Amino acid sequence: MKQVSVDNLKENDILAFPILSHSGTVLIHADVALTDELIERAINLGVRTVYIKDEKEGIVRENTSDSDTAREEEEYPYRLEETANNSRQIVKKILEKHIYKHNEELKIIVNEAQRILDTVIAEPEVVNNITEIRNVSTDMYTHCINVCTLSTIMALRLKMSNKQIHNIAMGAILHDIGLRYINVPYVNVSENKMTNKDAVEYKKHTIFGYSSLQDEEWLPDVAKEIILFHHERIDGSGYPFQHKGDRLKPEVKLVSICDDFDSMISGIGSEKMKIYEAIEYIKVHSGVKYDPTIASKFLDSVAAYPVGCTVYTSDGEKAVVIRQNKEAADRPVIRMTEHADGTPYTENVEYNLLKQLTMFIVDTE
Repeated sequence: MKQVSVDNLKENDILAFPILSHSGTVLIHADVALTDELIERAINLGVRTVYIKDEKEGIVRENTSDSDTAREEEEYPYRLEETANNSRQIVKKILEKHIYKHNEELKIIVNEAQRILDTVIAEPEVVNNITEIRNVSTDMYTHCINVCTLSTIMALRLKMSNKQIHNIAMGAILHDIGLRYINVPYVNVSENKMTNKDAVEYKKHTIFGYSSLQDEEWLPDVAKEIILFHHERIDGSGYPFQHKGDRLKPEVKLVSICDDFDSMISGIGSEKMKIYEAIEYIKVHSGVKYDPTIASKFLDSVAAYPVGCTVYTSDGEKAVVIRQNKEAADRPVIRMTEHADGTPYTENVEYNLLKQLTMFIVDTE
């Protein structure tokens, strides 16, 4: 799919996501072939950009002009990893000098969220396979970028609307801005392992973040709710208000899962876990703390053992993951590197764990 200006839309372009009113009502449905009348309607509604399907998704235009071809073949100039790294530098520079209530420069951070979204859209293979995202957070700034990236990809996989995806990207990249206003250790420390005093102070970051941005008209209300509620849980066990599932928007529920996952594997506001342990935690709490539909899609999307990961098998041997099986995220293809006695493999031995049913991965490095 591609993001295009409404001024560049053509007849027979296919909407990838619906166009919504400010109240959330669907005005033009996804998968609709646009007519001149619908394009004019979108312009009159004040819509600036939309996402359309391209030829890679089986949509072929008739009577395509040279300018149309150039537009369809245009590629976003950066890869996702490069964009994320560049965005981290900008986010870090702004937040390090950010003063409570002085928010003009925060608009630049929101622009970075849009840049990440554009890059994700330009890399459809990332949307279809997020198992290889392993840019583990080393600080709060990288964490915000990772949560924004992961949340955006998941929103696309869940086929959320254009408006929802934009709101998610903006809220996710700013979700932990409140950490700038607290002074307690939160790296590789879970809330339940903090002192009572530190835990109370740490939990204020959601309110501090929200109150610093609540009057900003450039930030949508849903993005503000993501900042305030991303630690709420559907069973009411979260904070700051113990809201239950029916009080939380889908956008908030999505970011909360992505935030918890990255927190657990990076140690930002959590004791650091291995990827498969974080996946198991989300699996166990699906339908309890996390929305089951969103959690299910998330669990189907993230590999417990990313490509390149060193693993230990139930036979006591060592291997490296070389390929994923889409049918089973926890049963990849592995190449053996070391026998149980510590001697290296001299021959090239690979096992597809979907076929090698008596072999299991028991740990990772």
